[in-house]
Amino acid sequence: MRGLIALAVTLAGATAVSACGAPTPGNPGAAPGVRALQARVPGEYLVTLAARHSVDAIVDLYGRFEIKSIKDVGNNIFLVTLANDPGPAKMEQLRGANANIQAVQPNFVYGTR
Repeated sequence: MRGLIALAVTLAGATAVSACGAPTPGNPGAAPGVRALQARVPGEYLVTLAARHSVDAIVDLYGRFEIKSIKDVGNNIFLVTLANDPGPAKMEQLRGANANIQAVQPNFVYGTR
């Protein structure tokens, strides 16, 4: 009986560890700090406008990177596609100097296996 209990505990532990998994491109939420490793769609950003501001704020701030499209996804959030991707750090730097833009983040790739 003790052998069966030990086996059950071992199997339960192994199952829990494998469910957490190691950070991989197919399992981006596996561990803390994995976000930096998460794949993103090049040239695509989710831009959140501050309340009562228009899409013109996005054009004014990020227009220099040749905006290909701006799609309203709801709740003052817009999917912005750029021809010339300056990278997330530059996008955030510019956002920090503009009160019309509340937030900007890369469009991360999500998937299931």
